[in-house]
Amino acid sequence: MTKKKSKKRSASNSASPPDTPLLFIDRCAWSNRLGDALTAANIAFTPHHEHFEPNSPDEEWLPAVGKKGWLVLTRDKNIRRKPNELRAFKENRVVAIVLTSGQASASDTAELVVRLYPKLLRKIQNAKPPAMFAVTLAGTISSVKL
Repeated sequence: MTKKKSKKRSASNSASPPDTPLLFIDRCAWSNRLGDALTAANIAFTPHHEHFEPNSPDEEWLPAVGKKGWLVLTRDKNIRRKPNELRAFKENRVVAIVLTSGQASASDTAELVVRLYPKLLRKIQNAKPPAMFAVTLAGTISSVKL
């Protein structure tokens, strides 16, 4: 009798330390290529579409994500400029990584996130929620004043 291998990742083989927040991929940052790259790198994540309707407003999902302590990955640079979204972001103590390059391909985004993941974790571990970090295609990570 052959033993079946579990497809479920265990914390021991994950690139994410056990106390690392789950990476929540906002609908505007999601691609299958990103999901495949994160899976290959053993980075624990969950995409927006597995929890929310595609057109659910940010004010709806931000409280749920904040309550769960998930780390948000988004391309929505305007989240800090829209009063209702910024209020939901702050009130729910969300921590987010904002990809600032609109010209990045799915491949570019996947490579960037996987490559910078350890550095991003170090940045967020020292951040007090709510917190936001901008990430450029060149790999620069900077704190965003809220």
